[in-house]
Amino acid sequence: MKFVYKTESMIWGAMVAALALMVSCSDDSPTQTNMGSSLVCSSKDDCSDAKLKDGFALIKSSGNYVELGTNSKSAKANERPEMDVKFTYDFQLGRHEVTCSEFNALMGGKKGKLTLDCAKDSLPAVNVTFYDAVLFANAKSKKAKLDTAYTYSSAEFDKKGHCILMNDFAFKPEVEAFRLPTEAEWIFAANLSFYPEKSWNADNSDFKAHEVCTKKDENDFCDLLGNVSA
Repeated sequence: MKFVYKTESMIWGAMVAALALMVSCSDDSPTQTNMGSSLVCSSKDDCSDAKLKDGFALIKSSGNYVELGTNSKSAKANERPEMDVKFTYDFQLGRHEVTCSEFNALMGGKKGKLTLDCAKDSLPAVNVTFYDAVLFANAKSKKAKLDTAYTYSSAEFDKKGHCILMNDFAFKPEVEAFRLPTEAEWIFAANLSFYPEKSWNADNSDFKAHEVCTKKDENDFCDLLGNVSA
């Protein structure tokens, strides 16, 4: 998932789920080296205090800023003004796009409403709605015995099993749960891991999706700037 969330037939991939955690604060500066950013920790050995989730990396955002918006008069009203957003927490972000097999394991099968038809299990999950992604995140939270970041009173589905509407939908960002990253979280993480040459993109992908983690950057993220999340 990336930038501002759109509704309905959006294609999402990867970071379906950032795990928002109020963990230890960091005074590090966002230095970038050949070994990756000092604000990203993807090894349980290196950030044992954070209780790193499998397949996730810790983003040490607490105390740091990210710039959002613009002052350009030609920009849309909801893109103005330019502002600096300060983080008061760290969070964890999925290292790669959610795969078909991960999605179907939680959402598909005889008891599920939606099973994705993919050429390979390790391809990114695509052609799902925003609300499909919400249901996946909630299911992942429940499996981990966590509270859910999204609530709703009822849901509506199309003939193919895609969720197209949630009544009384609410997002609870303060809850420790799996969820989609916010715009600020995504931009902060992407700025720390900006390696277009180490992702699948328009220059090398032949305009098709590739199996996750066939390319990896210095921060141990796969396709943060490419594949279907570009």
